[in-house]
Amino acid sequence: HAHPPPAALKMAAMVPATPPTAEEQAQKDADIRALLTNKANPRGIPTVRFIDDVDTFMKTNELTTEVLIGAFTELHQKYKMMEQQLVRQKASLKNKIPDIENTLDLVTILKEKQDEEEEMTVNYPLCDTVHARANVNTNGTVCLWLGANVMVEYSYDEALDMLEKNLTSSRAKLQETSEDQDHLKDQSITLEVVMARVFNHNVKTRRLEKEAAEAAAKAKSIES
Repeated sequence: HAHPPPAALKMAAMVPATPPTAEEQAQKDADIRALLTNKANPRGIPTVRFIDDVDTFMKTNELTTEVLIGAFTELHQKYKMMEQQLVRQKASLKNKIPDIENTLDLVTILKEKQDEEEEMTVNYPLCDTVHARANVNTNGTVCLWLGANVMVEYSYDEALDMLEKNLTSSRAKLQETSEDQDHLKDQSITLEVVMARVFNHNVKTRRLEKEAAEAAAKAKSIES
């Protein structure tokens, strides 16, 4: 049989492997992320998969230490971003809920005064240090700020219904946010533990490879 000349073999060895396309790389990254997480919580925060046997996991899924650590680092960064978002969201809700409660109380008082056919005397701020007294005509309607410089007029019953729904929704959202923070904290701890296990496995593997190489070199020197 004819054999290709050495030059041809050398040229073939020098041909670089075809790099993956953007779609192929994205799919590969998604597959790796799927390996590192289990099902998400109701709001979509993924649960970290605890890797008990790092060596078996890496061999089974054909992963290198660099790829695994890179994927875990990316996931850790996403968790940090989610954590910051939840902190801002919780702070916003904690400010929002008392405002809704106060407005709800005020509209309730207005409706009571209307039923009693009484005017309501109030103090309202003109600026930070100056207040004025005014008589409020309880005529059955109230204007509420909805945000984004939008004010809408409602009847007392409509305002009470909307405010009660908003209060219920905001309290539920605050509870969900607290649950998400707890879940995220648990996942971050698990992630850091797993990353430490992967690092330790890498150190152990390198040490064993070094010892094996030194033993082989020593045995070869003895034979010679």
